[in-house]
Amino acid sequence: MKKLITMLCIVALVMVLTASAVLADEAPIRIGTIYAMSGGNAAIGENILRGIDFAVAEINEKGGVNGRMLEVVRGDHAGDPAQGRSEAERLITQEHVDVMMGCHMSTVTEVVAQVCTQYGVPMITAISTLDRLTDADHVDMDYFFRLCPLNSVYVEDMLKYLKDAGEQTGEEIKTIAIFTDRAAIGQELIRCVDLYKDKYGFELVASVDYSSNAPDLTSQVLNLKQANPDAILCDSYIGDATLFVQTLKAQNYTPKMIVAKANGFTDPAFIANLGNTANGVASVVEFNPDLINGKEINEEFKAIYGVNMNGHSAESYTVVWIFKTAIEAAGSVEGEAVRDALVNLSIDGEFPGGRKIVLPYDKIDFEDYDLEGAPHYRDNTSASVAIAQVQDGEWKTVWPFEFTDTKILYPAPLQ
Repeated sequence: MKKLITMLCIVALVMVLTASAVLADEAPIRIGTIYAMSGGNAAIGENILRGIDFAVAEINEKGGVNGRMLEVVRGDHAGDPAQGRSEAERLITQEHVDVMMGCHMSTVTEVVAQVCTQYGVPMITAISTLDRLTDADHVDMDYFFRLCPLNSVYVEDMLKYLKDAGEQTGEEIKTIAIFTDRAAIGQELIRCVDLYKDKYGFELVASVDYSSNAPDLTSQVLNLKQANPDAILCDSYIGDATLFVQTLKAQNYTPKMIVAKANGFTDPAFIANLGNTANGVASVVEFNPDLINGKEINEEFKAIYGVNMNGHSAESYTVVWIFKTAIEAAGSVEGEAVRDALVNLSIDGEFPGGRKIVLPYDKIDFEDYDLEGAPHYRDNTSASVAIAQVQDGEWKTVWPFEFTDTKILYPAPLQ
């Protein structure tokens, strides 16, 4: 009798364990996200999360990933690297996320990527552009991958645009100035302009910076006005980008060309904040609604959220599809297997069973390579950008010229 009871207990235990395993297999795949959901950059975080939610809903509607639904678990770094670290540890150790996305701000991304590597959780940044994130000092951060172009790629394309613009405007750009945040993003702009300005024949006549969330930018604008460059290159978050253009108007200064390195200038709130005053501002874009690749999906996105996709939401959307592809190739969500699948991933034109790549290029793969003689690791080397300009209250692609029929509005009217 005791043997029978023991056997029945063992059978019952096996049944419980088997049921638990089945439930575990059916449990959702958890995507951790760490973006600013509070503080001065919350609007950027909200826009990024729209792209993620849109992709997750699309994938789940089609049956999920290997039969499992995707679930987003959010973390808020509020612009603070220390809080980003804490949120990463919480999402990994308490929420048990399978993969991670983040963090927009490169200084936060760097910290979170270190945590992900420590715990063996694959991470892709859709947006963080700081060159050093994938340099030789970070070679061991081998669970971290980057989709977007590096800062140096952005800045070189900005200078190429200035060089090519003369074909349409009839005026050669010779002198440039920098207006930028004093934080890491600004220092990268300064470094990259210095790296490429001589190659393209530009003279840097002023470099003007400020502290994030500045209450007043009058002195900075007056310094730019005195330098009187042919073009101003900018990098700011949304609050400072808005205040910069407002201050230009207040000081009756209308630069002939303003070219931004995305960030706050391409946030949906930028045009909403400024109205016609934004007309003529140009920016690097990773996505624009008039680009061929993204027209259809942008219409669907706008029908839900009431705004167009921009580079941030399009890139975050793309990363969700990358994780889907890698997890399906790996056959599991085990960290090392997904990492290896990302290393070997190659997407050409469209995702398996999914949409076309909506960004201004047709291939995604993560490679180790040399950049200006320095080694870099796990970057999407096919990534590229375009230049768009605010015209009649909308972003219109104006460069490369072969991608568009829209001509450059010159000089920038800011009205």
